[in-house]
Amino acid sequence: MSEPQQPPAQPYGTPPHPAPQSPTSSQTPAVEGAHPAPPHYAGQQQHPAPPHYAGQQQHPAPPQFAGQPYGSQHPPAFAYPGPAAASPSSGGSLGRLAFIISLVALGIGLLVTLSFPLVIRSFYDASGIGAFGAIGNGLVLVVSVVALILGLMSMRRPGQQILAGIAIGTSASAIAGIVMSWLSNLAFALAYN
Repeated sequence: MSEPQQPPAQPYGTPPHPAPQSPTSSQTPAVEGAHPAPPHYAGQQQHPAPPHYAGQQQHPAPPQFAGQPYGSQHPPAFAYPGPAAASPSSGGSLGRLAFIISLVALGIGLLVTLSFPLVIRSFYDASGIGAFGAIGNGLVLVVSVVALILGLMSMRRPGQQILAGIAIGTSASAIAGIVMSWLSNLAFALAYN
């Protein structure tokens, strides 16, 4: 006697092979005492349960995650990083750029401040000294505004925002210092003229 042939076991997670369609109750004659088959609707798919064979392994239940209700098979939403966190144009690279630009603005401001004694010795005219200060501080203001805008844009994106926060603080203090300096110079110019 030979053993009956068993179909091969399916790998875990693959859909079952389609079962042959059985005729509906309207196509078969009614048998006494038999229950009619449930109706098959057009949009409904019927999947029979896969048979369990003697040699087939049972798969363990999926892991239960902490904080999830019993029977929930889905991990918490924070378990996997989203695609935005892994994108190359995240807030970290924009924050780094804003930080570098704010350091450039600080460097330009430092050069303007350190070169004032040389400018005073080389220019004997007050208008030349004022033009040098206005151009230098104007350049620092423009670069600081760019760094501030990039830092604020970086804060709206996901990613590490430490450098963006430093860039915002540095550029905002540079902008406030330049604006206050210009206002005080304007007040002194109006008061003594």
